[in-house]
Amino acid sequence: MAAGLAAGATIPQFGALSAARWSALLHGRAELTPAFALETISNEAAFLLGPSLAVLTATQVHPAAGTVLAGALVVGAGLAFAALRRTAPAPAPADRTVARGPGPLLTRNFATLLAVNLALGVFFGSMQVSVSAFADVHHAAAAAGLLYGLMSAASLLAGLAYGRHRRHTPPAAQLPLILTFLTCASLLPLLANSPWQLGLALLLPGAGVAPCIIVSSTLIESVMDRSVLTQAFTWTNSASVAGIAVSAAAVGRLVDGPGGPQAGFIVPFLALTATAALTWSSRQALTTGNTASGQTPSTGSGRPRG
Repeated sequence: MAAGLAAGATIPQFGALSAARWSALLHGRAELTPAFALETISNEAAFLLGPSLAVLTATQVHPAAGTVLAGALVVGAGLAFAALRRTAPAPAPADRTVARGPGPLLTRNFATLLAVNLALGVFFGSMQVSVSAFADVHHAAAAAGLLYGLMSAASLLAGLAYGRHRRHTPPAAQLPLILTFLTCASLLPLLANSPWQLGLALLLPGAGVAPCIIVSSTLIESVMDRSVLTQAFTWTNSASVAGIAVSAAAVGRLVDGPGGPQAGFIVPFLALTATAALTWSSRQALTTGNTASGQTPSTGSGRPRG
């Protein structure tokens, strides 16, 4: 546990730093949303391949090899990323009108987007534990990774589809719709009675994850003041991680109770229901905030540039 805390405390916020660079390179351009889609797809691919690669090296090479490989990838890729000075965004001066207010991070828009990422973290953490518990109860513990992988694969494909097609609906209007879809889809695992049924039930929730993350990133980029944009991405990433940690611990205790795995599946549904309601009530503020900042929402078209 001490080693895990040390590792978590020292991993740089690559996601926030990368999103800030995409924003600096493509701000106001239609390619920005496909760029965020590329980020999300890369994460999904890592979640799909990373555990398998770690297990393979740990079992075939040495028990510590998986951890060493993960650390080497973080350090090596991190140094390579830091060396890319040409694409590093220049510090943005604070907007004086924003500075006179309560603070660019103390706004309803940012609180809404923070809540969205917190709910997504609760979804991830709850699903991981609940799927594992479900597989164990049905004497198919070895299938837990495959079941969760199906959801990640559905998310990856949805991210590809979302990034390729042009949309005319503003992101502020898309977000509550996507969250409503994800909320309704998260009810399906409650109906599953066997591992193969659960695998099918996880496809639709998975399909809603990547679009939700992409739209959230697009809105953060468009409504937040440029002087705190990297901070905003960092806070939302941290909210997601906090949701994973807290929900995984809480749901772990919950599924050990009389409700079993089904009780665990209720947690992401409740979190998403509350967040969907919040985004429906805040969609006008998100749209107004975007217009007031003088920025045009990105509605990605075509393929993301490498």
